[in-house]
Amino acid sequence: MGKTIVIEINFNNYGMNPNRLTREWISERIRVFRRFTLKSLEAQTNQQFLAVVKLAGGCSGIVEEELAQYPPLPGNIRFGTTAESNLHIASWVQEVRKAQELHPVRHYRDLFIARLDSDDLYHRTFVQQLHDYTPLPGTDALVNQRGYLWDAVQGQMAPVFYSSPQFYVFLYSADAYLAGERIAIPGKGHHNVALLPHEVFKARNFVNVVHSSNVSVKKVPSENRLSREEMKHVLAEFMSEVEYN
Repeated sequence: MGKTIVIEINFNNYGMNPNRLTREWISERIRVFRRFTLKSLEAQTNQQFLAVVKLAGGCSGIVEEELAQYPPLPGNIRFGTTAESNLHIASWVQEVRKAQELHPVRHYRDLFIARLDSDDLYHRTFVQQLHDYTPLPGTDALVNQRGYLWDAVQGQMAPVFYSSPQFYVFLYSADAYLAGERIAIPGKGHHNVALLPHEVFKARNFVNVVHSSNVSVKKVPSENRLSREEMKHVLAEFMSEVEYN
């Protein structure tokens, strides 16, 4: 193994939507998470990762009640506040290190933290890609520039290229991260991650999902739109259970 892989998902811990702490909003977004992102996490061919779904303070009780209406989540997918998520990450690091005791593999940067929105998808091999990846010295981030935009309402999909999208990975020494080190994005926002020393994945590793609860709706490009069968094939590479219009 040698690395600790974490997928960090912001649920409602930041944002301008005043409804993000209400039961109605939380209930709908959990439904969306389970329809899309959870299926992507469950589809990962390598399950040696931790997903932390980060919550705003003061809503954990509502979230627990809403989650209780569904089958239990896998043990490596955990909801919690930022403080609770940090504890989950620390615990996971220790679990990984304990598992490596018989066959230790040392990496200077042994903690990879991948960002994912709570309604988007990563390719089912993405965690395995991270375990296999050896970054160059000095690299702070890995950037996924190629993926798909899927309108799950209209049943449309097309390949897309973004120079610095929200699908990136930060590289840390686990010890430094647990001591409080954080990579600062210049000027903030994912559009500036590419200003950091970074490397780029060549594969189409993400699906950016448009659904009925999106705050800002993107339009699927008319050029190179996929047929229904092509969409079905693509989604099978990203989800444990294909669901499309």
